Amino acid sequence: MRDKIKGRRLFFISFLFFMLLNFPVVSIFNKGGYMGGVPVLYVYIMLVWLTGIGVIGVFVERQQPDKLNKD
Repeated sequence: MRDKIKGRRLFFISFLFFMLLNFPVVSIFNKGGYMGGVPVLYVYIMLVWLTGIGVIGVFVERQQPDKLNKD
């Protein structure tokens, strides 16, 4: 049962980050400005991508409270 809920949550997280990397949202940051010498679009894409990896990694590696006591 927990695997099914975990799968649904992972799908939701993946869908959320997919929407953040989709054209309408990405076009907001495609203005030609620079942040630290790097185009704002590249900074946005890299931050969303790294945040997505981090959130999914933390979610997958998180242990269940009942499994902590069995070790």
